[in-house]
Amino acid sequence: MDKGIEVLLSILYLLDKVLGRTYLQKLLFLLNTEVYKGKIFDFKEYKYGPFSLGVNNAVTRLSEERLIDERAVGIKGSEIAYNYTLTKKGKRVASDIFEKKLQYRERSKLIEYTNRFRRYSPTELLMYVYQKYPEYTKYSIFGK
Repeated sequence: MDKGIEVLLSILYLLDKVLGRTYLQKLLFLLNTEVYKGKIFDFKEYKYGPFSLGVNNAVTRLSEERLIDERAVGIKGSEIAYNYTLTKKGKRVASDIFEKKLQYRERSKLIEYTNRFRRYSPTELLMYVYQKYPEYTKYSIFGK
């Protein structure tokens, strides 16, 4: 299993639920940039700041393998958001990865970041990333 998948599963393991693709993308961007020094996913500037096709591909793969549950929920009018949780099988796999495969320093950093951003809404996390990494807002449609 590659490091990006391990980190994604570990985040879901620690948070229990992730509300929205934007939140997932931005949290993984922060971890990728600040903890893993750009080594787990490739991010590019896109409509809502940093975006990684690799994150979407990992989510699709984990969903197909029935390790995560991706649920569409209506939010405003006809807008849809996606929420992510681990399945029973996913919890077992993620627990194994987090407890046995990741080194202590890595686990500590993942706990630190998930605790730090746990209470952020997707928009709050997006704004945090925009302020800290303005170079990724070049193609942003947010707020226009």
